[in-house]
Amino acid sequence: MVRRYCVRQSVSEFGQLVLKATVGVGVPLGIAEDIVQAVLWLQIRGFAADRSICQALNSLDLGDANPGKVADGSQHELNALPGKKLSSVYLSAFLMDALQTGWPPVGNSVTYSEVESPLLVFGALAWANSEAQRTFRLQFMTDEQDFSVKFVPGGATVHKFKEQPTTALGRAGCLIVQAPGTKPCDDGAELVLDKNLAGDLVQTGFRVGLTADATSVACLKAFAARMLVLETDRSLRQGAGAGVIDAD
Repeated sequence: MVRRYCVRQSVSEFGQLVLKATVGVGVPLGIAEDIVQAVLWLQIRGFAADRSICQALNSLDLGDANPGKVADGSQHELNALPGKKLSSVYLSAFLMDALQTGWPPVGNSVTYSEVESPLLVFGALAWANSEAQRTFRLQFMTDEQDFSVKFVPGGATVHKFKEQPTTALGRAGCLIVQAPGTKPCDDGAELVLDKNLAGDLVQTGFRVGLTADATSVACLKAFAARMLVLETDRSLRQGAGAGVIDAD
């Protein structure tokens, strides 16, 4: 059994680290700011978003995932380029915008396959729905996770399946978005989040900080370090860093 060491940080400190790391791999600032909110929404509520964002940033950095392209004739379909996975960072931003314009379509289900970290997309939609106030269902599956989510105005109810069902998805993550009238897909699943539990977790998170995997924090710091530049005598004289003398 592998022992994982954890690091505790304040919500704002962890959010700034995620922001710098995301920009460090080349994600535009606006999208990076949105994904920070998704990560914090998840992390505060007990989901291991620190590992998910590291996975997503690594995939972008290595070229294994890409922003994808909008399907022909569709406003709400985003597909990965051939041979690649769809970046959850860019899919999150794409669907957060779509949520403000009537997505998901009533009566139809939408599937996004080959998503490298579906958990992040769930967090992004949950955060964005606090303003959009929509009601719909979402199921996301990977080799390690299988969740059923019902979004309602003001919150989300999440069930986790105790056993991973057999699928033909391979190693790719998959998101299935359904209209509110569809049959619930949480039969036989464990309730892991509802409105009351979420309220308690949020209060605790802001009071005592967030716990993140030390390996994930190190990964984020490595990406964030790309935002730094070497100081020079000239930059110090012009106000960069701590100054050239103690009295600065």
